[in-house]
Amino acid sequence: MKQEHIEQIRAFNRFYTKILGVLNRSYLGSGYGLPEIRVIQDVYLHPNRNAKDISRELNMDKGLLSRILKKLEAEGHIYREKAAKDNRMEFLKLTKYGEEVYHTLDSAANQSVEEIFAGLDESRLQEIVKSMEVIFTNLTNNR
Repeated sequence: MKQEHIEQIRAFNRFYTKILGVLNRSYLGSGYGLPEIRVIQDVYLHPNRNAKDISRELNMDKGLLSRILKKLEAEGHIYREKAAKDNRMEFLKLTKYGEEVYHTLDSAANQSVEEIFAGLDESRLQEIVKSMEVIFTNLTNNR
């Protein structure tokens, strides 16, 4: 890969993370950091996953995930449910409160996307979405 491409990709990444505000201590003004939000989202979208599956899916350090899970459990967002066939296996589930938090965060994320792209006309928005699809497809197929 050319150094020029590396620099362009890194510049875009810096720009986009700044636009999204993902480096803020409290993402979307929620009081949660992005890693915590991604765990909440993953547990909501995949209620029959265990910690190992989440770690693998999010490419998250197991120690960091363990600390996040302990915090979310202590705050009443998640609970652990034993698997019916194997008592050693635990699935992570959201509590009712955790589901409410997820829906609040999901709405805030949708609102944020609308605000970021609000000034674009339909053709420019379609161009950006198509470019994102191309990036997603190419990187997914490369893994």
